[in-house]
Amino acid sequence: MNNFIFLRNRSFEVATANLHYCGGIWSLEIEAKPQEFDGELWTPRLYHQGFNMHAHTAEELQGMSTSWEHKTDASYPHPELGLLYVFGHHDVYDATLSFGRLHERRLEVSWSGLCDVFWDGDYMTRVPFRSECRACCSAF
Repeated sequence: MNNFIFLRNRSFEVATANLHYCGGIWSLEIEAKPQEFDGELWTPRLYHQGFNMHAHTAEELQGMSTSWEHKTDASYPHPELGLLYVFGHHDVYDATLSFGRLHERRLEVSWSGLCDVFWDGDYMTRVPFRSECRACCSAF
């Protein structure tokens, strides 16, 4: 599995990915290595501040996934938000977050959806994103 974040057609290598469990809630943070585009330094950070899963350990998360459209929907299943930061913090939507196999305290994570970057015509709104990485886990 590669460690990357794609924003539309721009690829960023993942610098760190961490998955935590505390008080029945999971959190995830994926941060890319900086790259310069159009004279600006881009360092995407994809993170979810708190999501519910019926799992108490990283091992139990294997094979599980969660999806949502918008945080304002009555069916939004989590107590906190999924966000992307490039030049500001913005909600991710029409998203799916999936977990694969656990390898030496690192869990495969795939996350895709849409986000707003508010940069230019191609990176304004409804920008497709995808991340695949192995996250360090704190819950065993």
